[in-house]
Amino acid sequence: MNDVITIVSAFKDRLDIVLTDTSQKISRNQFKRLIHDGFVSVNGTLVKKPKTIIQKGDKIEYRYFEYNDIFHIKPKNIKLDIIYEDQDILVLNKKAGLTVHPGAGNTTNTLLNGVIFKLNFDNNLSGRVGIVHRLDKDTSGVIVLAKNNKSQDYLIDQFRKRQVEKMYIAIASGHLHTKMKKTEYIDDTNFSITGFIKRNPKRGRKFILTSDKGREAITDFKIIKYIGENTLLEVFPKTGRTHQIRVSLGSIYHPIVGDRLYFPKSKSTYMYLHAYSLGFRNIDGKFMRFYAPIPRIWYKNFSIGNLYKNEKSVEYS
Repeated sequence: MNDVITIVSAFKDRLDIVLTDTSQKISRNQFKRLIHDGFVSVNGTLVKKPKTIIQKGDKIEYRYFEYNDIFHIKPKNIKLDIIYEDQDILVLNKKAGLTVHPGAGNTTNTLLNGVIFKLNFDNNLSGRVGIVHRLDKDTSGVIVLAKNNKSQDYLIDQFRKRQVEKMYIAIASGHLHTKMKKTEYIDDTNFSITGFIKRNPKRGRKFILTSDKGREAITDFKIIKYIGENTLLEVFPKTGRTHQIRVSLGSIYHPIVGDRLYFPKSKSTYMYLHAYSLGFRNIDGKFMRFYAPIPRIWYKNFSIGNLYKNEKSVEYS
């Protein structure tokens, strides 16, 4: 693919960040290469610096050439916890602390290094080598990767249309209830947080939730029980923004236990956020739901009980 793609920036930020925010198939490193190679213009002017600041409303045009990441990612024998695999998809249980995609400072010890090793380079995936969604480094749980272009496009389309059913489990600091400020009451155990997520202009790694600027973020929460001074939650994100659950809970002053970015005073160095289940249609049209058991450290440090599956599993419907 080498057509000219045109976008209008929805927010102010670096050029490479604005571009990455518009695509799940093209990585930030790929966009940087495109910018350096002279394939990106802003308001009709060629720009070759990824850090160029883009204003809201700027017109960005770029010509995308498929830099096939598979030739840039070094294979490494990393143990993968496989939940399910067929000719089209690979579903994994990612451990906390494992980065998904190589980037600055970490080019070899990532999930994709292990996936490339496992696949023995036996694919021809474009863009992000099977990446169709993301999990933060310190988030554990279910992640799906596509093994060919057809399944990659099929899965990305479901994520884009919000047809994928996601459920996370989190332990939030403090005792939450359903009638808090900045939340939408649903019933006595359920509430929602909606808003718009954008990067914190003062701290580039952090995001903030605003009422009118950024990308729409919708997250539903169910209060399961109080555990000491904390709250066990089931979380159902309807959109897929970076740090969405973490930012949403931080915005109501109940950040996730162990989230050192949004809860720097947390005594825990382990972040209690787990992608418990993921449901979508496989390329054959069958709806499948995958489960990843909660890590043992949760049970060691908190009274979770027997509320959730303790083994990897797959359900069909």
